[in-house]
Amino acid sequence: TLYHSFTNKQVKSFFRILDHSSIYLLIAGTYTPVTLVCMRGPWGWTIFGLIWIMAIGGIIAKIFLMGKYKVVSVLLYVAMGWLIIIAFKPMLQMVPKGLIIWLFIGGVCYTLGLIFYGCKKVPYFHFIWHLFVLGGSISHFLGMLLHLT
Repeated sequence: TLYHSFTNKQVKSFFRILDHSSIYLLIAGTYTPVTLVCMRGPWGWTIFGLIWIMAIGGIIAKIFLMGKYKVVSVLLYVAMGWLIIIAFKPMLQMVPKGLIIWLFIGGVCYTLGLIFYGCKKVPYFHFIWHLFVLGGSISHFLGMLLHLT
C-alpha cells in the first residue's frame, strides 16, 4: 500500500489505482494454477476465463471510475474470490483436498477482514484488515507450495 505514503493527490490517486488493480490480479493469479493445473478441461478453462474477464473488467473500471462505486468494487473482489463455488463439485473431484482447505482458510481470512476494512472510523482497524490479508496470502501460498509443487 505504497499510496498511503503520498500526500500529492494526483500521485496518491495513481498509486491507489495500482494498489486496487493489483487486488484483481492477485485473485486471478491465485485461480490460474488451480484452474489450469488441477481442474483443466471445460471447468478449469471456464473458471479461468471468467476470473480473468472479471479481473480485466475490474481494472478498467478502477482506471476510469476510481473513487466511484466503492461498494461495487468490494463486491466484485468477493464475487471473484468465491467464484469457485459454481464449480464446487468438480473442484472437489479434481483439486487436492489439502489445497482446498488452504484456499478456504485464505478466503475466510480475506472475507472476514472486510469487517475491519469497512470500519474506517475505528483506529487501527485498517491495520487489522491488513493482518487478515496477510493471513489470506500466507494460506494461499502454503496451499500452492504444499500441494502444487
